[in-house]
Amino acid sequence: MKPKSAFFLLFAGSLLLPLAGHAHEPGGESQTPSLTADTAAASVCADDCNVPALDLTEPLPELAASYVTSRAVEADSHSHDHPPAGEAEWRFFRENDRVDLENLGARTGERWQRDGRTQFFFKVFHEDRRSIEYRMDDLKMIDAALSWQQHTLLIDPQVLQGLALQEAGWRDGYPYRRYSGMAGGEKLDVLWRVDLKLPVVLERERAGYRERTVLKAVHPLADSPWPRPDQSGYEVIDFADIGDRERDPFVMRIQAQLPGVSAHRH
Repeated sequence: MKPKSAFFLLFAGSLLLPLAGHAHEPGGESQTPSLTADTAAASVCADDCNVPALDLTEPLPELAASYVTSRAVEADSHSHDHPPAGEAEWRFFRENDRVDLENLGARTGERWQRDGRTQFFFKVFHEDRRSIEYRMDDLKMIDAALSWQQHTLLIDPQVLQGLALQEAGWRDGYPYRRYSGMAGGEKLDVLWRVDLKLPVVLERERAGYRERTVLKAVHPLADSPWPRPDQSGYEVIDFADIGDRERDPFVMRIQAQLPGVSAHRH
């Protein structure tokens, strides 16, 4: 896995596992359906309808969101060059100094925390009640993206700002902007919810591979119906110690899911 990506680690393939079925929306949630070309056209205004500008420097609202990511890989493509095909439902929790992603089917998670300019990353395995901690030196060694904005926005802000604006308008009372273009050899299409500063729909496409991520529901963090797993009793293993624990059955089983393991061994 290549940790440095235009997207959060989830989109580099560290969380998504093949899943059957589709996300189910509990009643009473704030729904954010995706815009198709037909429905989007009705909400587009020539003067942008006073849609706020794309400003990624403003304070971010603390929130909890539910996403579904689906991936399709053509049979004749080089499968080793792509993450596996499948679908996963996952949740995203954002606060000022912490970001969590939880893969519901795989029972794994990723957590970023910061203390001033210092960042920490945790790969979490809930079934095992263990996590792997990466400190700043570890993250630099494996060439991980250290942009706090990238973690909180789910996309590299420079990539987003480099895409071309296709349309802007209002949908169900919220402002959106749609961007598309090429980045890193991929065709990107992003439907951006301006007030939340999050993607509503994020599509990536390259030869033989397509990925689509859709926001299904969102809540203020204080009103989230989804409790985050309590990790207070989990064993925390330093990434720097992985090499000394290569015969540990747990490490042997999960090491392929760990960002930077190959770099750590060399």
